[in-house]
Amino acid sequence: MNQRFFSAKNRPVHLGPYPVEKLKRQSVMPDLASMPEMENLSFRRPEAPESIVNAMGEYQAMLDAIRDGLVNKAIAEIPTDPAQRSEHLKAFGFFSDASMIGICELSQTSILNQAIHNPDIARLAEDLKTRQTKTLASGIDVIMADLKESMEAPPSTINGHSHAIVFLYENPREFKHDEPGLDWLEDAHAHRAALRANETAAVIANYIRLLGYDAKAHSTSASDVDLHCRTSPTSTSSTPPTRRATAATPRRPPRRTAPPPPPSTTRSAASMRSSASARI
Repeated sequence: MNQRFFSAKNRPVHLGPYPVEKLKRQSVMPDLASMPEMENLSFRRPEAPESIVNAMGEYQAMLDAIRDGLVNKAIAEIPTDPAQRSEHLKAFGFFSDASMIGICELSQTSILNQAIHNPDIARLAEDLKTRQTKTLASGIDVIMADLKESMEAPPSTINGHSHAIVFLYENPREFKHDEPGLDWLEDAHAHRAALRANETAAVIANYIRLLGYDAKAHSTSASDVDLHCRTSPTSTSSTPPTRRATAATPRRPPRRTAPPPPPSTTRSAASMRSSASARI
């Protein structure tokens, strides 16, 4: 757990733990061309069966499998004020322990020429056809039914998606070489943050679809969007909602004048044609 210097007890939830509202704004995007190309983050480590990353793989595949889905035909009533919509969506993200959240337009140049796909989804689909659920946990049958429905749905694109919500998750401190459990947790920071960010993006994308607007989540293992932020970092719409949306994951907070978060972070986001919008 990272050390906190300031209390957020009386701080509005949608503002998050860091005073990013005090950062200086600029209308021109910085040159991010030097950022490395986005690559698929693998959750397979056959050479290290003791690594916790192997256990994360199936959960990550499940989230990637439900990152898209059917849109509710009945459109829900939502606030007409884009800033109010933005506050609602950000509040959920911070409730889910996101470190920073941004909402902005989704630039066409930030869309990948070749979408990244999680190779574990195919194996998961085969398992769902043959595996029998062995738990009596409440609601597990509904969860499995939703998962199978998502797996059977035809793949979709993000054509028409114009805005995105980006979730930034900070990493805890680096492990010491003599700490117990190092073999289990070593080099798992990126995967841990990617999994947590993906969970938030998948949930918020599903929530937006339930409201009657299309949305799609993007992660470090399955994405239509460049999450390395070589263009616009995050986005959502400032116009009244239409019928599409998407989700994704970036990596670096903007230049700051406020106290910085811990140095290492991983992102996740959600993009859509219309949703909440406001500058962070």
